[in-house]
Amino acid sequence: MGEQMIVGDVGGTNVRFAVASKCDGKVEIEKFVKLPGDNFEAFDRALASYIETEGVNVRRACFAMAGPVKNEEVFLTNRQWHVASERLKAMFSFDDVRLINDFTAMARSVPEHDSSSFEEVLSGTALPGYPMIVAGPGTGFGVATLLPTGQGTWRVMAGEGGHIAFSPRDELEFDIASILVREQGYVSNEIVASGMGLEHVHKAFCEVFKRPYEEICPQAMRERADAGDEMFDKLIAMRANAVMGAVGDLALANGALGGIILAGGVTERIVDYLKCPEAISRFRDRGPMSDYLADCPIQLMHDPEAPLIGAAAYYAQERLS
Repeated sequence: MGEQMIVGDVGGTNVRFAVASKCDGKVEIEKFVKLPGDNFEAFDRALASYIETEGVNVRRACFAMAGPVKNEEVFLTNRQWHVASERLKAMFSFDDVRLINDFTAMARSVPEHDSSSFEEVLSGTALPGYPMIVAGPGTGFGVATLLPTGQGTWRVMAGEGGHIAFSPRDELEFDIASILVREQGYVSNEIVASGMGLEHVHKAFCEVFKRPYEEICPQAMRERADAGDEMFDKLIAMRANAVMGAVGDLALANGALGGIILAGGVTERIVDYLKCPEAISRFRDRGPMSDYLADCPIQLMHDPEAPLIGAAAYYAQERLS
């Protein structure tokens, strides 16, 4: 059994903790707990609750945070939490704490999974040695680029790719985008595709379809779409098209012929829409560069513990480097 560490996946909605170790080259996870972020005023309160409840006594930690990390500090993008590694070390007597972006962890988990963890969205051939894009919407829209560096090691380049501007492609999308511009100013793929933007998108659709706005959960939207409600069907399709358009843009920009890995809770709930011809065309139809992505595969990763596994793998590799 390798050295243990606390790992965390800190998103806009939930906080997940576990104790991880790497044994015989494989990350093992135990004492997994999911906590609603709304139950805590600050991240350290959530961490203290986990440590006390689970009786954890571990001196190292790596936390994957839904926000940009600078100088071992992060302000979460979709939650009013500020987290700093030095403060955590002092509060909890850790020997070492690393803060990384949540999609850095998500991306780093990809090589730790076998094929059973992935569902094919679009067939193709991944070219060895090329970058991979790991992306997808949950509460926000995470993006990272995974680069093979040889001998089983990987480099992850994190950014804020989910905040790239949304690009409408048909009349309905232009109408929705114009309303979002009026209300939001800047319209990103995150606003269109992620949970944090769903209310804004829903209101825009109600305006276009001349229907009164009503509060409704994503599951009910899906049920209405499946029952033949045109507005909700087109709303979900627009979100799926935005995801596929975004990862196509990212693949072109990064030369990511190693393939696309989709992740995130929203992605899992709309996977059948992602497989529709219209969504696939958003990924592949690139004018004179259409052949470039013609054989680039897309897969969906199914594992709620992926960022925890990725945080542990990232930390173990960094310690050895």
